[in-house]
Amino acid sequence: MSSLLDIAWLIPLAPFIGAFAIWLLLISFNRTMNRLSKPVSYFLITCVAVSTGLSFALFEKNLSGQLFDLDLNIASKTFHFGLYVDSLASITSTICSSIILVIMILSYYLLNRNKGYVLYFSCLGALCGSLLSFIFSGSLFHRLF
Repeated sequence: MSSLLDIAWLIPLAPFIGAFAIWLLLISFNRTMNRLSKPVSYFLITCVAVSTGLSFALFEKNLSGQLFDLDLNIASKTFHFGLYVDSLASITSTICSSIILVIMILSYYLLNRNKGYVLYFSCLGALCGSLLSFIFSGSLFHRLF
């Protein structure tokens, strides 16, 4: 069970890294990447599905704990960044990532694969990664607002 907590950092990171990789490829090879809409869709749907599966497994096992802890000193201001898992975060991440996964699957089947489709999918992946990072964040974002 602790091994599941050891890889739980992949929940917010998998969609974000997938979207970032597609963005880099889209910037470098724009015309080619716009033609490869199906493989890009499969890749990003898989990244979000991995996050959803891990979130559901954390919720099912009812695990909680600290995933990542970092202190940053920037301009004499200390920022504490940590990823924490508790029951509320695991159920919220499961619901949010499931909704984004359904949106991605419906978009794959219902939208035309015109110019901008690959960018749309990578933005959905980045949105999922950012949302999951916000859900698992301890107090960094919550203290700023």
